[in-house]
Amino acid sequence: MSARSHTPAGTLGTPAITMMVVAAAAPLTVLSGGTPLGILNGTGAGFPASFLIVGAALLLFSIGFAAMTRRVGGSGAFFNAIGHGLHPALGLGSSMLALFTYATIQVGICCFLGMQITVCLEPLLGAATPWWAWSLAAIAITGILGYRNIAMSAGVLNVLIAGEIGVALVLCVAVFAHHAPTGIDFASTFAPSAAFSGAPGVAVIFAIASFVGFESTAIYRSEARDPDVTVPRATYVAVVFVVLLYTASSFAIVTAWCTAANTDTTAVLSAGNMLQITAERYVGGWFSTIVSMLIVTSLFAAVLSFHNVLARYLQSMADARALPSALGRVSARRGSPTVASLATTVISATIVVAVAVAGLDPFTQVFSWFSGVAVLGFVTLLVLTCVAVVVTFARRADLRVAEGPWRAIVAPAAGAVLLIAILACSLMYFPHLVGELDATGTPAFGPICAVLVACAASALIAGVVEACIMRRANTRAYRELERALAR
Repeated sequence: MSARSHTPAGTLGTPAITMMVVAAAAPLTVLSGGTPLGILNGTGAGFPASFLIVGAALLLFSIGFAAMTRRVGGSGAFFNAIGHGLHPALGLGSSMLALFTYATIQVGICCFLGMQITVCLEPLLGAATPWWAWSLAAIAITGILGYRNIAMSAGVLNVLIAGEIGVALVLCVAVFAHHAPTGIDFASTFAPSAAFSGAPGVAVIFAIASFVGFESTAIYRSEARDPDVTVPRATYVAVVFVVLLYTASSFAIVTAWCTAANTDTTAVLSAGNMLQITAERYVGGWFSTIVSMLIVTSLFAAVLSFHNVLARYLQSMADARALPSALGRVSARRGSPTVASLATTVISATIVVAVAVAGLDPFTQVFSWFSGVAVLGFVTLLVLTCVAVVVTFARRADLRVAEGPWRAIVAPAAGAVLLIAILACSLMYFPHLVGELDATGTPAFGPICAVLVACAASALIAGVVEACIMRRANTRAYRELERALAR
């Protein structure tokens, strides 16, 4: 994950913005975390095809989203698109839901980071250390960096991301070269029967989770060179590149482990260090060590990025009077949202302590469940944005003519339909992800599913209700909100 850098206006080109999106995708986080869970709990060998389905939906979304930001302005955040196209109350509700989404993802990744540090240090220390201690240490470090307004530099991030992509490519070459003489089974992965076998909703959840943050290209409009061309192009290139990278890499993992000859597939995929095991098996122990270090740096960069995003979300909502004004306080010396950063640190640490006390597994439960519920919120935001795009262009004939029917109506409408289907499928199979069963042993919504889904829904509803209260009271904050969106 990458934090936004302070770049002079008009200097960022397509490659630079594309790299920022790839950095947000955190390749090794996806391959070491979401991919084994998607294979294990989703569609098995058919999991790589989920990236193609999700990629198609996100490309359709991106076409309408780019047209919206080009014609109606704004930073391109969900708040701007949904608030302008549908209603300011839904815009505020979407901000609350985005806050919940990024918070749950950050905590899930932080717990997974703690487990990965334990894996890295166990050979050196000769004993396993508690994962939660390292997670809390990571939260403390990110809290200090966030409080002091320190982010990982673009140069460091570019080196790390290049390393992550290089690791993925080396693994692909090693696995495919090893299995090529006996044949590589494409049909078992890319045939429709394979792609929709098992629990396709769970597979889609982990595929979608791999793209959270891809919409961030829009926030670089003010820093991009020819933003009306550069930003959409960078979005399309980034989505296509990430889809191809994840499809090929996950197919390599399927080829390595999902064969009849492997009797330990489930144990390897659920261990949390599947990528290191694969690296050692197909390349060597030295490569496994490199993979471990890059996974830790990838996860830490993601945690730091989400910490900064969350702190600034809290600050922005405090400035809009939607949260206590103290959260909007900015350090005069450092320029950082100090109170919001401290609040983010306390919230994250409290949740980590709670899940540790509850005895939840940091990988198969915390990372898995939190990623799943975050995806439900994220896809809901994508659907609302697509609908907002269609509504905006439907009522503005001048903008619709300028963009053309494909970008203004057809693509976002098709994206909304596909994303609604993805959301429905994800909800249907959510009990598979959590592992809740009814009396007959069939996955069914139970208390854990109900609590997680209710939390996501409550975040959206709370924002809408608060906006309605602000409107009823005719507050200055609500009038400013309407003026900002009325373009």
